[in-house]
Amino acid sequence: MHAPPLRKTRLPSKSHHRPLVLLVLAALLPLVVLSAVLGGAWLRGQQSAMEANAVALVDRLSALVDRELSAQTDALKAVAASPLLDSLAAGRELDAVTFFEYAERVQGALPLWTTIVLSDVEGNRLVDAPFLVGGVRGRVLDMDSHRRVVETGQPAVGTILRGPRGGYAFPIRVPVTRNGAPVAVLSAVVMPEGFQSLLFGNRLPPGWIAAVIDAEGRVVARAGGEPDMIGRHASENALRARRAAGSGVYDGMSLEGAPTVVAFRTLPNYGWSVHFAIPQDAYRAPVSNAVWLAGAGALASLLMAGAFLWLLARELRLRRRQEAAREESLRLEALGRMTGGVAHDIANLLTVVMSGIAAIRSRPNDPERITRVLPEIEGAVARGQALMRQMAAFGRRSVYEPVPFRLQDRKAALEALLARSAGSGVDTALIVPDDLWPIIADPDAMEVALLNLAVNARDAMPDGGALTIMAENRALPERRGDDTGLSGDFVALAVRDTGTGIPPEHLRRIFEPFFTTKPDGKGTGLGLSQVFGFARQSGGTVTVTSTAGAGTTVTLYLPRAATDEGSA
Repeated sequence: MHAPPLRKTRLPSKSHHRPLVLLVLAALLPLVVLSAVLGGAWLRGQQSAMEANAVALVDRLSALVDRELSAQTDALKAVAASPLLDSLAAGRELDAVTFFEYAERVQGALPLWTTIVLSDVEGNRLVDAPFLVGGVRGRVLDMDSHRRVVETGQPAVGTILRGPRGGYAFPIRVPVTRNGAPVAVLSAVVMPEGFQSLLFGNRLPPGWIAAVIDAEGRVVARAGGEPDMIGRHASENALRARRAAGSGVYDGMSLEGAPTVVAFRTLPNYGWSVHFAIPQDAYRAPVSNAVWLAGAGALASLLMAGAFLWLLARELRLRRRQEAAREESLRLEALGRMTGGVAHDIANLLTVVMSGIAAIRSRPNDPERITRVLPEIEGAVARGQALMRQMAAFGRRSVYEPVPFRLQDRKAALEALLARSAGSGVDTALIVPDDLWPIIADPDAMEVALLNLAVNARDAMPDGGALTIMAENRALPERRGDDTGLSGDFVALAVRDTGTGIPPEHLRRIFEPFFTTKPDGKGTGLGLSQVFGFARQSGGTVTVTSTAGAGTTVTLYLPRAATDEGSA
């Protein structure tokens, strides 16, 4: 018998490829995962950027709308305070013709006011300027807002309504108060075009919608979408979000029926709200790009990782060299400007001192002459001390010693200091109420700050003018968007001049050390820097408002002392 032939065992011919495949997978998997993670983060960043942009637009426009409503209300309060309306409280008959002419002139100066209406507390219209609303005299429209003004004695903004001539407008109402009680209501019927221009001025991205909604839920102004939505009720989503919170982001639906993601903010003083809607398709579009982005990211990360690290290291070295060179250049420039300015100021002060000494030596036995010259020498020395304080404050070597004191106790000395600093061509006034709160700050540093502000005001009024410092108590609420960024009790020192004003492009830089618009040798640029540093180190702040050609107001906020027995 023959044994059967042996069968050879067959091994897989490609078994040696598996470790290579695993190695490739192990190398690629982290890259793919990293690409997916980075891609998802980038996509989420795009959504976050859109959302942040909408929130920023809401914040900016809310501030503009609030400022516009406040300005309109303040203008109407000024009209309500007119002596022409005093007869309403005295029981005499109103001189309707004279008030009509006055109101007509006011309305002509405020083009957004279509009509000024004076009504009694019952809602009966007494005077309509420049024409009768609806052609006949009767009762005011929107009695709800009228009733709120009478009951609370506070201004109110009514809802937007279609008027007799077919146009939309809303009323701003203020009480006409005499002897502590409302005797009438003054209303301005305002067209919404001013708020419409605010919206269109923001240059919305394509497809976005912005809207201002009044307290009753009606659209006052709108940008983007259909143009005929003024006066319509806002969507229920918008009203529900507004009832739930003062600000935030919600999923909404536009009046055209398109799904949106909306950022909003409510104006606490008026009940109005501002909304910015992003089309939901645009908001969620980045997600659809995740698949190809992950693949592209894997390939790009493999090819670019080495080059990126090399370029990054090279760029960091180059940037460090550039920053070092820039800082050195700025330091040398600052030192040069400081040296020139300080040398000029010290030379002027020494000239005054030497002239005074020479005058005394020439007539040593003339007491009248000595009495006249000594204050000039003392003033020059005081200005030199102030200059040294500025230099020390810039070098961060000054140590403020805050103590509680009453500004009322220093009024006479401050008035003399301001008068000397401003010069004879400037009329100065210091207004300090008797009930002003005590301050906790360094009194000497405060005098230097006021001296610097007075000198700046004097230089801004080469042909003379008026410098007024008004002190008042300010209780600042903790409210987002406030220009002070403070909350609590403060004493505000408003320094107002009637000078040339500050150009808008310079406003944001005036507190920078060595920044000055004065000619070379005329200033060091340290004055306002000292004011800013003193205010911040005292626990307060400083704000500036200015109009070119119409003067500047610098307001210094200093904290209220904890005790009413302040002394320094």
